[in-house]
Order: sequence, then structure tokens, then C-alpha cells
Amino acid sequence: MKRAVKYCGGCNPRYDRVALVRQLEKDIGAPLVPAETGTVYDELYVICGCSARCAEIDQLDSNCIMVFDSPKR
Repeated sequence: MKRAVKYCGGCNPRYDRVALVRQLEKDIGAPLVPAETGTVYDELYVICGCSARCAEIDQLDSNCIMVFDSPKR
């Protein structure tokens, strides 16, 4: 199974996107590699720091896209 991660621009310094990815990797039992154009992924994890969801995914291809943004406080 091909899994990858795409990060947003990181404008929210209070949200630890890397910690979220580490937890996801632990939960799924597999590492997540940076997403690259030209590859079709089974799962694409898009990690955003806010509700703007600015991560550019137009050029990425995946069978399943899951978007995470910062938790409400």
C-alpha cells in the first residue's frame, strides 16, 4: 500500500503537524513519505495547520484523501 503525506504552509506555529504525522504513522503501522507528483497513492494524508487548508494537492493523485486541520481550542 502506498501512503504519503502533504503538509500545508505551516502558518500556525501552535499546531505541531509533525507530531500528528508521527501519531498517524504509529496508528497505521507504517511510515508516511512526502507526496510526489506522478505517483498514485492508496492514501494521502493532508496535514493543515488551520481551516484555510492551503496545502496544494491539485497535482497529487490518490484513491483516498484524508485532510486534517488543527484541533479546535
